[in-house]
Amino acid sequence: MPNNNFTYTLTLTSSQLRAVCNAVELVMRIKINQPEEIPRGALNWGDGLSVDEWCRRRDKAEPLLRQAFQELFPTWEDVKKDEQWYRLYNLYQVTRYALHEAENPEGKGVDSYKPWNAGGVEEPMPKCEFKRDE
Repeated sequence: MPNNNFTYTLTLTSSQLRAVCNAVELVMRIKINQPEEIPRGALNWGDGLSVDEWCRRRDKAEPLLRQAFQELFPTWEDVKKDEQWYRLYNLYQVTRYALHEAENPEGKGVDSYKPWNAGGVEEPMPKCEFKRDE
């Protein structure tokens, strides 16, 4: 059987990395039964929506999402932080930290905490470094 242990390097802009970070966070939250996070991830403030319209849409969607999640996760025992969740969480920490480090060199805020291995998988932490364009 061939060795499938590869590492990959992506070259992303800040906005592309933010999109990856947001997508990872959304899937991570779905896996732990947090449907209220879906509108936040799907509706952007910058899409021209007023605060009132954003809240109206969120409030209308939330009970429907909760109902769908009750089908996915009938009991709390069905909600598990499995290997995929831990991979997502570690990747989320790393991407969020890299964005914060590039955008806030003074290092203040919740995103300034260095990523730590949350466990759950036997693999190294992902790496994400930034370099300024010259």
